[in-house]
Amino acid sequence: MDFFPSIENLRLFKGFDMEMLSSLFSGGGARLGSYSKGQMLYLQGQVCTTLDVVVTGKVSIQSVDEEGKVFKVQVLEPGDVWGATLLFSRYNHYPMTVVSEDNSAVLHLPKALVLDLCEARVEFLASLLELVSDRAHELSMTVTKLSALGLRESLLAYLQNLSVIQGSNTVVLPTSKKELAERLGFARTSLSRELASLVEEGLLSYSGRRVVLHISSQN
Repeated sequence: MDFFPSIENLRLFKGFDMEMLSSLFSGGGARLGSYSKGQMLYLQGQVCTTLDVVVTGKVSIQSVDEEGKVFKVQVLEPGDVWGATLLFSRYNHYPMTVVSEDNSAVLHLPKALVLDLCEARVEFLASLLELVSDRAHELSMTVTKLSALGLRESLLAYLQNLSVIQGSNTVVLPTSKKELAERLGFARTSLSRELASLVEEGLLSYSGRRVVLHISSQN
């Protein structure tokens, strides 16, 4: 099949040959989905049942605020994986909507097949663990950095990090302000006061979960 060479070059399938890839599709339950630009793959709240790999094109993870405005939290390119942490979690619902950015091909691997591949191919298991570990390390570094700061510094560092991830000075908070305060280790009322102070000083403005930073991420 024409798409096998594209899959063979992906990080998760190092060492797989054409015969192995063919067997995945003939009996293993793997499925290659084709999506047009703007087509929705998953809705927020939908149960995650597959490990998904972008083969060609781009896919974005999006959040929509209460005003209906769309914010792209992350754009995934060929080789990028999502669903790895959700698939084996008790909390396996997509936190945001997943949409195809252009004409894309996505490989969907059901949970049973992922387990079989982990057992049969140590290279696959190592690559998958590496991807999950890299993500966990990124989160750990962010938490460590924030824990050493005061409320204002922690809040600004968190927002600037979101700005880098989302690629915009306008960001959408992935959690409620109550949950954000808990993550930063401060009281909800203290967070609200600090946000009000930052607005007064012209450093940011916000409405609901939508925050506009008026400072550069380098500051």
